[in-house]
Amino acid sequence: MVSSIRVINLDSTPERFEQITAWNPGFPFERFSAVVGKDLDRDQCIHDGLITEDNTYTMGTVGCALSHITLWRQCAAGSQPFHIAEDDLILRADFQSMAQAKLNRLQDWDLVLWMHNFDWPLKVEPAVGLGPAIMQYDHATAVSRPDVFRQETTEPMLMRLLSAAAMGCYSISPKGAARMLADCLPVANQSADYVTQPGVTWFNTALDVEMNRHYHKWQAYVSVPPLAISPNDQSTSTIRGHMARMHNTATANRAVMPILSIAD
Repeated sequence: MVSSIRVINLDSTPERFEQITAWNPGFPFERFSAVVGKDLDRDQCIHDGLITEDNTYTMGTVGCALSHITLWRQCAAGSQPFHIAEDDLILRADFQSMAQAKLNRLQDWDLVLWMHNFDWPLKVEPAVGLGPAIMQYDHATAVSRPDVFRQETTEPMLMRLLSAAAMGCYSISPKGAARMLADCLPVANQSADYVTQPGVTWFNTALDVEMNRHYHKWQAYVSVPPLAISPNDQSTSTIRGHMARMHNTATANRAVMPILSIAD
């Protein structure tokens, strides 16, 4: 049974922690005070090895990244997995038992995403030898019936993760946390691949983009179907839709898609 879920929440928005508790009664949430990006010094972040000089994150996005990275460091220093969530989640009623059962069956793992953004393609390897598969959801439909989702009992599969957006709910092992820190830091300005369009790159505007650069070499998995969903309401959330640009190297055409980051 998952014993504790660390919820990243700004001190300035305690109502959001109250909201996730009300949405998910009975869950063992442990509040983690989110880093406020505007209080950070960019030069100090560079000196500390968090980002490089060419990193283009806003300070709000740096704060979001450091919130997650601080928890990674705590996990890497210990012996138990961490279960991490942002503060706008709806969990399945059986999340604790189902997530623990799935983790128990994995012989070796670094990271498991229990959700992903439905407005961004998901790339997985369903089974060894089949090669990659790309899934796309109708976001509006997927998040439209939270009460139905809470009572869902379909047993999910954990598929090897190759690409996904969002860090709303995930588990990391101490080994995985150490590996993620080693591979991601300092976060530079290197893009990831956009999975559905060859020749299009995904600009590195948030930590989940950086993680996409490394999923293929980690023991990373994603739950299909998810055990958590997020309304991803950019109009009311302290976690805003930071617009990640995709640049086509041949035509210089640009498109935009939403990526999560904590606002300045």
